[in-house]
Amino acid sequence: MIAAPDPSHPTSSLPGRERDSRPRKRLSGLGRAAAAALLLLSVSACASAPGGGPVGSKSGPTANATLDDKARVQLRLARAAQEAGNTGSAVRFYRAVLDQAPGHVGALLGLGETLSESGSAADAVVELQKAAAAVPDNVEVQTALGRALIRANRPADALNRFDALLRRNDDDLRARLNRGVALDLAGRHAEAQGEYRHILKTEPNNAAAMANLGLSLALNGSAEGVAILEGLVQGGVDSPRVRQNLALAYGLKGDLEAAARIARLDLDDANVRSNLAFYETARQFVAFKP
Repeated sequence: MIAAPDPSHPTSSLPGRERDSRPRKRLSGLGRAAAAALLLLSVSACASAPGGGPVGSKSGPTANATLDDKARVQLRLARAAQEAGNTGSAVRFYRAVLDQAPGHVGALLGLGETLSESGSAADAVVELQKAAAAVPDNVEVQTALGRALIRANRPADALNRFDALLRRNDDDLRARLNRGVALDLAGRHAEAQGEYRHILKTEPNNAAAMANLGLSLALNGSAEGVAILEGLVQGGVDSPRVRQNLALAYGLKGDLEAAARIARLDLDDANVRSNLAFYETARQFVAFKP
């Protein structure tokens, strides 16, 4: 089986095969690798939660336990550490708050998001399910839980969350974007592309939807996906993640020279070689159309 890259580290390599080399398993690995890239694009889109508002805001429902002065300070420290990317400190402070107030939804949400972003998706789902049970109508919590379910490779459960959000608000573009990611993870690329195109009708310059569409098309063997990703990079939307999605698309297309050239913009030689080996294997499962 091919393991997915660590999406939180753009310089991580793509490991090669393990002993169990059944094609169905390797294809599943390819889907997880692609979804990891797609998910992180979706997280950055639509920064404000449509409809519900963040937990604890006047616009969103809350179920927060009362905190003493020490716990309030710990909660502020946890949020600051989370924003700074200091995962260990954020987790420690959030857990300290929850030791004092186990039902504090803001702490559960922050802890779940931090765990999800740091690769502990299964643990994140546990914490976010507690928050979702306490505030079932809160958009921010339900969205975070859906994203964690994607990271935990549970696309069907994630789809249930995003479908529910869209039934409440069909204009929730963030839910639609994340629904597309879940569909891609489930191998339902045509449906995922429909979600991204729906967003682009409303927001033609939505870079996350465009990048997700490009990668989804490439995974489905369409040269249009390569062209979309090339256009983004040439147009200035050239973050390491988008560049490496383009490298993956080149690799799936069979243009390993171009894939290596793009990969070297962000990765060292060892990781470039590892990724190229992955692209060679992945090409067996993507019938690229000219």
